[in-house]
Amino acid sequence: MKYYSFIMLKPDAIRRGLVSNIINTFIEAGYAIELFDYQIASSEIIHKHYRDKIEIEGDSFKIKSTNTFNGQPVIPIIISHYDKEIIKNVRKFIGATDPSKADKNTIRGRWAMDSMEVSEKENRCCENLIHASDSIDSFIREINIWFNIEVLKRFQNDM
Repeated sequence: MKYYSFIMLKPDAIRRGLVSNIINTFIEAGYAIELFDYQIASSEIIHKHYRDKIEIEGDSFKIKSTNTFNGQPVIPIIISHYDKEIIKNVRKFIGATDPSKADKNTIRGRWAMDSMEVSEKENRCCENLIHASDSIDSFIREINIWFNIEVLKRFQNDM
């Protein structure tokens, strides 16, 4: 049985030309790309995507996320694997949210060049290349945000 996760390549990954490196790293590790898109993020969609973080951190994160993503390209991706722990294992595979603390064998550890400390001092979002769902509920919510309803139905039926 296949299991799914949602990842999104952020504007810094695209700007730095790391899209193929990151995707190939997933493929080499046995993940399959089920659905891949290129979109220009709007503040509205980013606020939906980061709803929980905005609720916790408030307007400061809302402003930072708007400044980071609004009008910038992102690549939302649905990946699959036969690993029932895909969501947890993808998060390990990409590395710690703070790239300066990420294991060197993870995506962020290999390619990210930022840190939470520096980004906080500069009052901006950390450039950590990639987002990954943290639960099945967030996977469903995020694919509903980034893809159309027919896609959501297909993946809900497969789960």
